[in-house]
Amino acid sequence: MRRLLVPTVLIVAAESLTEASQIATGPGAGTGAYERSSHTATCLAAARLRGGGLSTAGTTVAALVASLGALIALNIAQNGGTSHPPPSCSDAAGLLALTSKADAVALWRASPAPTIGGWSGEWEGRLLPLGVLAPVSALITHNLFGPASRWSGKAFSADGGSGANLFERGPPRRAFRASVAPSTLDGRPVLSLDYAAAGEPLWGTVLGMRDELREVAPGVLLGLGGMRASGGVRNAAPFVLVRKTA
Repeated sequence: MRRLLVPTVLIVAAESLTEASQIATGPGAGTGAYERSSHTATCLAAARLRGGGLSTAGTTVAALVASLGALIALNIAQNGGTSHPPPSCSDAAGLLALTSKADAVALWRASPAPTIGGWSGEWEGRLLPLGVLAPVSALITHNLFGPASRWSGKAFSADGGSGANLFERGPPRRAFRASVAPSTLDGRPVLSLDYAAAGEPLWGTVLGMRDELREVAPGVLLGLGGMRASGGVRNAAPFVLVRKTA
């Protein structure tokens, strides 16, 4: 019974998340959409759990997962709609000063993919502390992804076809394959970093990590990072890469 409980809970939360995020980002979404999406995900999950007759212990676990689902729905809603105007921003300092996740995503939508092969070398990385899940993203990136060493950027091969992440301690690791490909968010070209294609077993194959980057200014890339296991790039953590100079 216990082995069946967790998959059931995850399915319930996932279904609730999907419906709530559709409500929050669909036509007519505006002021209050974030709060409505969070409340909707929780209510949908609770109703399904009551109907399924799960045990009290199972319901407690399910409520925690449903709450996480609600936060994910809220984080997705905070991307803003496709009509959200991009801010005027042309350098790294402007990106790091952004205070709205919707502004960051709008700027990303309005920017082009970098020139093919033009991203080789090392880049300094910074997370943008935007969105309700920003603290969780920082915890994963700086404590678990390394692990036990803060993330500091990315390094690309000379031909730009592969790369790995940089950390404050230790060699580059957490490899990825790099190519220009259609975005999973809006279908337009992005620099796609695919961890599964590079053979990363946990972060790539299991969790489905993928980064999608666009060029805001020469030597400045704005990225959206996500994992298939938690909603993909729609549930993005925004970050900035700045080319390192000799």
